[in-house]
Amino acid sequence: MILAGYLAVVAGFVNSGGFIVIGSFTSHVTGSIGRLGDDIARGQMAAAVSALLLVLAFFGGAVAASLMLERSDHSQPAKRYALALLVEAGLLLLFVFIAGLSRATHARILDAQAALLCIAMGMQNSLVTRLSGSVVRTTHLTGVVTDLGIEAARWYRWYQAQLPLPVRRASEILPDRPAVGRIALLSAVTASFVVGAVLGATLTLRASRWAMCFPAAAILLASGFAFHQGRSRRS
Repeated sequence: MILAGYLAVVAGFVNSGGFIVIGSFTSHVTGSIGRLGDDIARGQMAAAVSALLLVLAFFGGAVAASLMLERSDHSQPAKRYALALLVEAGLLLLFVFIAGLSRATHARILDAQAALLCIAMGMQNSLVTRLSGSVVRTTHLTGVVTDLGIEAARWYRWYQAQLPLPVRRASEILPDRPAVGRIALLSAVTASFVVGAVLGATLTLRASRWAMCFPAAAILLASGFAFHQGRSRRS
């Protein structure tokens, strides 16, 4: 739960900070697909290609991270995760460097810069999905909030079942008590993403692209921790 919340802060930061710097949300593909449809409908094919590029960049990041984790050698899994996190941090730092180097305002150039963030977020989403066994994702909240709604309904049904018989129907099947850990995990991811989004927007408004060094440093820290875990388990 700690790792999921930690990475959700990073994703929220990158998503809101990236939007301020380059005008695109990059931690998910839903907005890019919506933009793709709008651009095609308006006949703006260059913009549509750029939107498609963002989707493919996110996809490419997910593929790259999965390939790193599924290497056929016998290296420690922790080191594979550390390497993937190191690449993600490098992409965030590369974004800072290129954004400062180009200082461009053309929409297509900004989209090219956004692709770097999409690759990084695709990698992170793939990593967390693998780590959690597809239980949770940290780069977007649609599924997380949906799962929270499902868990809230389960808790309500369970609470109703605890009421005296006159209040509920005697024929009702008593539901199982919902898992506390799952709703705690989902709540932590949601709250962490929101905190990251607020921090990202606040710091980016003050420091521009340099604010992206904060999530890069956070990912480097996570990579170092994973490397340390790998060495500890081997020794």
